[in-house]
Amino acid sequence: MKYRVRLTENAELDVARVLAWFRDRAALADGSKWYGRLLNAIDTLEMMPERCGLAEEATDIGEDIRELHFGRRRATYRVLFQVAGRSVNILRIRHSAQDRVPPPD
Repeated sequence: MKYRVRLTENAELDVARVLAWFRDRAALADGSKWYGRLLNAIDTLEMMPERCGLAEEATDIGEDIRELHFGRRRATYRVLFQVAGRSVNILRIRHSAQDRVPPPD
């Protein structure tokens, strides 16, 4: 059975920030490719999202927050999410070089 995947407002803002970064560098084609890869990675969460390990933030706030990594090398991102019933809620999308998300963000 498939899970319903939904981006929260914070996750949508994270995506907008990354796309703005590409735009500011006149790299719209690269931003478009990144966005397509992000959507493909998120789509994989429709099946077996529990396959992803717990994020470090899970310990900080005492909730099961999982993370899906996508990208390579210096361009790796973390998709932070929670599973609630048959839904997957994408909480944040963070570059791997960014600090952990502080609670309750």
